[in-house]
Amino acid sequence: MTFKQFISDQKWLIFTFSLILLIISIVISVDPALHVTLDNLLYLVSLSTIMFCVYFIGSYFHKEQQLQKWKQFVIDDIGSYPEAKTFEQQVYVQSFNHVGEIYLKQIQTSNEAAKEQLEFMTQWFHEIKTPIAVSRLLLETEVESPSLQEEMNRIEGYVEQALYFSRLHEFNKDYLLQEIDLEKLIKEIVMAESKTFISKKIKVEMPKINVTVLSDKKALTYIIRQLLLNSLKYTGEHGQISLSLHPESKQFVLHDNGSGIPAEDLPRVFEKGFTGKNGRTHQRSTGMGLYLAKKTAEKLGHELSISSKVGVYTTAIITFPERDDSYFKM
Repeated sequence: MTFKQFISDQKWLIFTFSLILLIISIVISVDPALHVTLDNLLYLVSLSTIMFCVYFIGSYFHKEQQLQKWKQFVIDDIGSYPEAKTFEQQVYVQSFNHVGEIYLKQIQTSNEAAKEQLEFMTQWFHEIKTPIAVSRLLLETEVESPSLQEEMNRIEGYVEQALYFSRLHEFNKDYLLQEIDLEKLIKEIVMAESKTFISKKIKVEMPKINVTVLSDKKALTYIIRQLLLNSLKYTGEHGQISLSLHPESKQFVLHDNGSGIPAEDLPRVFEKGFTGKNGRTHQRSTGMGLYLAKKTAEKLGHELSISSKVGVYTTAIITFPERDDSYFKM
């Protein structure tokens, strides 16, 4: 900081001192009772001005010394702030600490997100190799096979998982809330998986209820599709899957009579990468489907829960929140 810059910063102090000195001089001059001569008045003004200049110059050097310490702190990155000797400096240090904490939290969040993405992509690349290799072998036979369709569906599912995972941390930039005919949406999802229903001879029940919800169509499709794929995966031949809508409780319910989820695995089904006993048995579970479905539901403000009993049933429920503007409409 130059002395000229310091003077500019302290211009109000100089103005105030000059004004006070002028007022005192005028009062002393016009008041005959004080009997102050002109020489004495000039001496008083000169002495006050000299004392102020000494204080002002001293303040400049002290300020410059403090600024140099802060500059050195920034350059050297020594990890601790210079000693705060005034209340103003203490406020600055507290503000810097607060900003630093926020910055560190943002860095930690970014690092965690990057780590998650790296882990997922590593796993995804590993998982995608198998269906690609199988598809190549099937294509070499030049015979149309249901297995080829199954492998292509797996590839499509893995690609969709990767897409939603990459968008998860910037979800607010890529969603559109709109009124969705839930019954129509569910029928579209079921029809897309009709070959699996037919090949496994699984019966599907879906009562006709005209319900509209406010959500993002692509994201909600992904959530329901993940739940349905899980049911199809763990429901045996001649099993049954029912999809129902409950306007009174603001819920969509998917129920199957498949293998169920062990009690010890149930609290962890939404954890990233968790496959559980069923996943280890089937050896085709990445542990990402339900994790991404849960995270996507949270971003939309929907509640996703699962209950189950081994060998009896699994029930997945999407609860749509109450809204003053009829979030869940009939």
